[in-house]
Amino acid sequence: MNPFHPSPEACDCCGVTPTSPLFLHTISYRAINRRFCTNCVLKQQQGTFCPICFELFNDSFIPNIHLMCIRCPSIAHRSCVLPSSTPDFAFLCPACADPNFSYFKVDRRGIDFHANKVLAAAAQISANTLTRAAVAIRLDAERRAMVAVGARKKAIEALELFADVAAKEQEEGSSEQEDDSEQNSHKFPTVCSFLRGDKCLYVSKGLPLCSNVQGREATSQCF
Repeated sequence: MNPFHPSPEACDCCGVTPTSPLFLHTISYRAINRRFCTNCVLKQQQGTFCPICFELFNDSFIPNIHLMCIRCPSIAHRSCVLPSSTPDFAFLCPACADPNFSYFKVDRRGIDFHANKVLAAAAQISANTLTRAAVAIRLDAERRAMVAVGARKKAIEALELFADVAAKEQEEGSSEQEDDSEQNSHKFPTVCSFLRGDKCLYVSKGLPLCSNVQGREATSQCF
């Protein structure tokens, strides 16, 4: 088997295996990349091309130059269907007119001018669907990136807020410790330098006066 010409795969729509991989096209169908044969691509994309000349449409339906099938969304050039058709002409596309109609026979061996036009139309439709899918993926990726940036910004703000609160609490805790230290220093400002075991002889303001340092408040070490 030639590695440059892999075996044809079966169509994901009709299940038919074409004679050549060239007759299979990758299209984005319902947000999933699938492999459709040429005939199924055109049947799934009715309304995007003229079923007579197989030219793709780039604009919307224009009644003056287009005709719409009375049974399906297929649109054809008025000039391709019937140059002298009247405005009330009832157009029936080839696929609706014949239940067994096929835009392209996947078991064909050769390519003529008509088959080449059909293949070109299917290939262009395939490219268009993949392009639209790529654009949608890019837009979704950009949206997700913006969401991620927003989430990261919120996380940074939350961390900064937490750091500020922690610093404030630490500062308040340090202030309370300093206040407690000052209160204790005022309560027992001086430690007796003579620890003899004698108790203080005087009491001033509810606190004993140290007998070793006259006039100074006693500490717990004076007892």
